[in-house]
Amino acid sequence: MCDGKVHNFIKIKARWHPQTNLGWLFLLIVICGSTFLRAQSHFQPVAPTGKPYTIVITGASLNTQPVLNGTEFGVFDDALCVGAAVLQDTFPVIVTAWEGSPDFGQAGFVSGHSILFKMYTQNPLGAWFEGVAGTIYAIGNGNFGYGAYSAVELITTTVTNNDQNSLPDEFQWRAFPNPFNNQMTFIFEGVLAGNELSLRIYTLTGTPIFEKVFHPAIRFFHWDGRDTNGCNVPSGNYLVVVENGGVAQKGVITIQK
Repeated sequence: MCDGKVHNFIKIKARWHPQTNLGWLFLLIVICGSTFLRAQSHFQPVAPTGKPYTIVITGASLNTQPVLNGTEFGVFDDALCVGAAVLQDTFPVIVTAWEGSPDFGQAGFVSGHSILFKMYTQNPLGAWFEGVAGTIYAIGNGNFGYGAYSAVELITTTVTNNDQNSLPDEFQWRAFPNPFNNQMTFIFEGVLAGNELSLRIYTLTGTPIFEKVFHPAIRFFHWDGRDTNGCNVPSGNYLVVVENGGVAQKGVITIQK
């Protein structure tokens, strides 16, 4: 049974010259339109409700490296995507999130709810994946409706074992994305043949929540964030212990829902 919780902005002044600027305006509309359509190729935001909230993404990285051009950003209120955009060459990326209007049957975010960010980008194996992003706010408190807008940097990392002296041919593990929302991938390297490979996950107070033993030939494992009993594990930080051939290596992962 499951029992189931100071950036300086540059102001640009420009004069409008109809003959010169109409072409640029048309190009801008085309670019913005293609960005919106491309963002929808993965994330599917709600329809505009007429009640916008602006979120400025000032930067985004995976394992301290800038994310690739074409990375998509989704803004969520719980499981509802309320805005999306795609990186086109440079930051900042502007995302318009739409507030809901229940009286008119329009879905959207609820002011005061927590903002959840997801990225659709390439992982260390070169495959595209969706992952929850950590946040560093320059403006905002992490909730929808804060002030006129929010400005945030997005960060996600690949968890690695904490043995910094491991040699390339020695047993090591890593996991991504971190934080994660619905799935984390563990990668095992240098596994000793004939030795049991085990993965254990604990709360930071030492309570075991998940355990799995693998054949030593296994190199990948996708964890869906459920405990050994199949219950969803709540948001928070957790200790991971991976053991092979008598060598136990640890790391901390974060679930953000």
